[in-house]
Amino acid sequence: MKKLPRDAEASNVLVGEVDFLDTPFIAFVRLQQAVMLGALTEVPVPTRFLFILLGPKGKAKSYHEIGRAIATLMSDEVFHDIAYKAKDRHDLIAGIDEFLDEVIVLPPGEWDPAIRIEPPKSLPSSDKRKNMYSGGENVQMNGDTPHDGGHGGGGHGDCEELQRTGRFCGGLIKDIKRKAPFFASDFYDALNIQALSAILFIYLATVTNAITFGGLLGDATDNMQGVLESFLGTAVSGAIFCLFAGQPLTILSSTGPVLVFERLLFNFSKDHSFDYLEFRLWIGLWSAFMCLILVATDASFLVQYFTRFTEEGFSSLISFIFIYDAFKKMIKLADYYPINSDFRVGYNTHFSCACLPPDPVSKRATTRETPPCFLFSTTMLPLTGPTCQRKSV
Repeated sequence: MKKLPRDAEASNVLVGEVDFLDTPFIAFVRLQQAVMLGALTEVPVPTRFLFILLGPKGKAKSYHEIGRAIATLMSDEVFHDIAYKAKDRHDLIAGIDEFLDEVIVLPPGEWDPAIRIEPPKSLPSSDKRKNMYSGGENVQMNGDTPHDGGHGGGGHGDCEELQRTGRFCGGLIKDIKRKAPFFASDFYDALNIQALSAILFIYLATVTNAITFGGLLGDATDNMQGVLESFLGTAVSGAIFCLFAGQPLTILSSTGPVLVFERLLFNFSKDHSFDYLEFRLWIGLWSAFMCLILVATDASFLVQYFTRFTEEGFSSLISFIFIYDAFKKMIKLADYYPINSDFRVGYNTHFSCACLPPDPVSKRATTRETPPCFLFSTTMLPLTGPTCQRKSV
């Protein structure tokens, strides 16, 4: 499972013979959304494609070989993409023809295992094969499937959750109906010993993140929000979200954008003589009110129009803010610790030494600060950096 990609999907090939059919029945099914089909697949990944072949008895070997051929086709990267984008059987036939043009076939009767077959000098380029089926007016593919992002181009697909109902709280009601059959299992599934590793991982990820960003929030807000407040907020919001949102594996905690927002809000409150905590409370209440309005109006369907560009742009903004803060601190550090280009003694030491006329009794000079400065002559000479040295008593 660790070697499988995060968005892996399965293709199930099912063949068999029955006694109630006179002619073979074949169906190639592409699901609009990948779904889990129980123990049908060897590994627990959602299924996108189904190939079903049923025929009369007596030809089981032929059916098996057809299933092997379909499985080989689905393992090809180019035909895999064609199957995602095909809109009719002609697209699939064109993909099979293209596969046969590039495939190397060895007849079983002519293959000698003792003979080493040299690899071809040039392998067919998969990119070139893909370019043949990308763009152009004669391409028989819709190019607009849930796998490639749906009609919105945002990579979210044409899923049911992002369809606008047009009713008051229609999307919320549909989510509740969809989640109700699995709500109880979210509680008793955690009692399984296999969930222990996930529980420990979420706990450690939440605690370490709360400590890290809690300390940063304390520095940014003069400890008005610190580690304790970060722990409390993460515990309360995380518990409510996991119990009622239907996503118990989602981790809610402070992030970089939250830290930037809190620091800017604290500086704004301080510059305008606002009470930071009171101001922050009202922002939270208004944010909750706006979220309720968005839920009631099914505004979540707009998410399908958010593309990867939106996410990357927001991430770039946060990165630039952190880079700006780093340079700002470096410049401020230069004000406190400037470069000692003209050798000023006060820049090198944490004390200053001012020499006065010597005491005729002890020949010891008095100083403005400790430790005292000893003089070696009664003649007052102008002292410079290299000549005015500190002597220990």
